[in-house]
Amino acid sequence: MTKKPKSKRYLTVAELRHRWGNVSQMFIERRLQYDPDFPKPMKFPGGRLRLFDEEAIENYERKAVAKRE
Repeated sequence: MTKKPKSKRYLTVAELRHRWGNVSQMFIERRLQYDPDFPKPMKFPGGRLRLFDEEAIENYERKAVAKRE
């Protein structure tokens, strides 16, 4: 039997803010601007919709926790 590939999940900015305890929009914008390790979102025409790869965000979170320990 072949294994079904895991489908990717993407987070909106609002979902990412909620995941991190309702941080501000500016918090996310600053990460994008000043943190080279922060995952870049996929952008769509019109420029308003940005989606973050959930797996990339989880990896970023793991690395951030490891740095603190």
